[in-house]
Amino acid sequence: MDEVKNLPNLAKQVRKTIGKVNRENAEVHRRAMMEDYDIRKDPTLYQVKFDSLHSKELFITKSAHKAFERLLEKVQLVFNAENIEYDINQVSSQLEQFIDNIVSNNEPYNLDMINSFIDNIKKPNYKIYFFRLFDFAYKGKISLGQNIIIISGEELLQEIPEAEDLNRKAEENPKYEKLIQPEDILLGVSVIDSGKSDKSYYRALDSANYINNIINFLNGFNHKPSRVLELSQHIIQEDGLYQFTNKSGHFSTKQTPGILEGNWSTSTGINPDNRRKANMNFDKRWLPIIPLIVEDSNKLTPLQKQCARAIDWIGDGIVNSNQTKQFLQIMISLETIVEQDPDKLKDKLEKDKLWKEGLSVSIEDQLVSIINLTCYQGVQPQQLKKSDAAIKRAYGLRSRITHDGDKFPQLDATEMLNTWYGLIYTIITDIMFISRWNNVYDLWKAANLKQGDNS
Repeated sequence: MDEVKNLPNLAKQVRKTIGKVNRENAEVHRRAMMEDYDIRKDPTLYQVKFDSLHSKELFITKSAHKAFERLLEKVQLVFNAENIEYDINQVSSQLEQFIDNIVSNNEPYNLDMINSFIDNIKKPNYKIYFFRLFDFAYKGKISLGQNIIIISGEELLQEIPEAEDLNRKAEENPKYEKLIQPEDILLGVSVIDSGKSDKSYYRALDSANYINNIINFLNGFNHKPSRVLELSQHIIQEDGLYQFTNKSGHFSTKQTPGILEGNWSTSTGINPDNRRKANMNFDKRWLPIIPLIVEDSNKLTPLQKQCARAIDWIGDGIVNSNQTKQFLQIMISLETIVEQDPDKLKDKLEKDKLWKEGLSVSIEDQLVSIINLTCYQGVQPQQLKKSDAAIKRAYGLRSRITHDGDKFPQLDATEMLNTWYGLIYTIITDIMFISRWNNVYDLWKAANLKQGDNS
């Protein structure tokens, strides 16, 4: 609380920076009027900007630039303390333009005006990047939170103005192809626009792959995994307008897209697999949870965050056609949720005066006890001996594969994968939907000491 109280007043800091830029710009203008002044030899200058609209020069001295850098540091300090989502490149550009306009045009300014500007930059500008979902079946349009949409190509083409005119032009030139086909499925991801380089594009691509991993996790191993494919040209929606960029990610034009040269980039070829495609026909309780996982994980408990990491592991494994890697990633995801260092766990139990003889804190027994709690509630211990032994065998197999290079048994591979996927899906849905335990320590106590289980 004291840290929040001691945060710098941004409006006053901006006013101070404007004053410094103003004074030093005026001083350089004064020197520039002298006959012996040579701008190329002025050691105080950092940058000269020219406003072609008003035919004015703005001189930025090195000390004024340093003051601006210090201002940016204070902005980051305040925004981080207030949990404001921002991109420092975007904020820097907006601040620079705001100060330049005031100084260049000698505009009046006061704290109310500056405070209003600061409130505006606390609401970042977003840009939507579109990717193709390959081997995904869907019709229509669905929004998952504020920053994620899944939309059919047919629906998106209806939203793009002048698409028919562009199609007609493309038909006159055979080398041009339709970038979006009606049967395509597009994943749109909205991210803060950095305004520089390809940073925002790759941030969107990372999110798209994360979303796709969640979709594959929810569809399970009995479906054809969907994949995220980049467009050979980037489709963007910004301020309600559609645009496209070239392959490097930088704007080549602000023409409305619909027909672009090039095709979808993919190295997968045609998948002969006859399993059904991934789709949205999973438990609808996941719909509000997906955006929480992807873009608002601060609202999740520590244990739910571990489940989110586990989901990413499993979804990525489903995309991978190698069953050995799929099995390993399931085991990794399980350990992500339930594993604690045995020595540290014992020390914590002793500190909390909960340790007693007969308890086992080995990784294998952690897995067994938590799986029994979440997946086999109400089953008597004597009936779980066969299941407990299978869990320990699977964990031993995971160790032999990673450490000794053993092969995954091909004979029972599919059945084993489905069994383990079913177990971890049950664990994750229990934690994500009901949230009975805040962290893995609470989960272990509920499984082994019958504490903290409010079911």
